[in-house]
Amino acid sequence: MTSKEYHKAYREANKEKIKNQRKAYREANKEKIKVKRKAYCEANKEKIKVKGKAYREANKERISLKQEAWRKNNKEQRKLYYQANKERINTYLEVTKERRKRVRKTYKKDNREKILSQAKEYYQANKERIKAKHRDNYYANKEILKPIRKKYYEANKERLRLKQEAWRKNNPAKVRAMDAKRRALEMNQYEKLSADDKFVIEECYELMQLRTTKMGFAWHVDHIIPLSKGGLHKPTNLQVVPATWNLQKNNNHQEKWIG
Repeated sequence: MTSKEYHKAYREANKEKIKNQRKAYREANKEKIKVKRKAYCEANKEKIKVKGKAYREANKERISLKQEAWRKNNKEQRKLYYQANKERINTYLEVTKERRKRVRKTYKKDNREKILSQAKEYYQANKERIKAKHRDNYYANKEILKPIRKKYYEANKERLRLKQEAWRKNNPAKVRAMDAKRRALEMNQYEKLSADDKFVIEECYELMQLRTTKMGFAWHVDHIIPLSKGGLHKPTNLQVVPATWNLQKNNNHQEKWIG
């Protein structure tokens, strides 16, 4: 047996013993180890930086999963640590504020598509929770947010107008659905609908857009019994019809379109 094989076999046979010895040594020489480690880091700063960066690049996914799991399993521990070190953490954050800002800005610039993709994926997975959170936040801080929103709108009026116009142009089906929703809300109907009914209504407007694109002429979502005549904004009162037929119908009758 070679020396290397002997040492390997010894370590395997005495794993727990070695572990305990090392732990005891670290406890007894805590300050000495700390000083030594600090001196090594100072003398090899660039080497450690390059090595660390290479390791993180090669193990990005594993590190991310490990960190996420640790945060999830140590919520209380993190909270206690923050409470015990609040002053030190806040001082550090204040001192590194500008540097962290620059790092974030560079990262966002270099990873724009990745960030947008992650944000979209997260939003889709947590849509209802995010909407509820925003709604609760708005109603809880209505008076505070009102002047802030007004100030932002005044400072960005033209940009917001162009953005809205572009969105309406690119999402005609959603615009029609929103207009119908607005009219229905005025008649206190929309909030009474179930989630399934709302989903079916959105599908109607998507079908309208699909037919318009595929067939080359405009289609509308029509209320069989017009809202002005007491009709309801719900799936059983909706039909997807050619725009010309709908405009001729106006709100004069309650016929169903037969294609």
